[in-house]
Amino acid sequence: MTARRTVLVLLAAALAGIAWYLYGGGQTPAGQPPLVRLTAANFHELRLAFDAASGAPRVIVMLSPT
Repeated sequence: MTARRTVLVLLAAALAGIAWYLYGGGQTPAGQPPLVRLTAANFHELRLAFDAASGAPRVIVMLSPT
């Protein structure tokens, strides 16, 4: 391979790795519900889970990439 092709292959591999890391999903500890992506369609599920835990401390954190 030429040097240019090697650089392109390495760049493509790095981008694929970053995409898998960011969008490949995650694992949660045993006993914890799985991670979900919050959308307008499933917002009511968050509200139900939040209200169901009224006897325990509850925290909602919103992180933004901006």
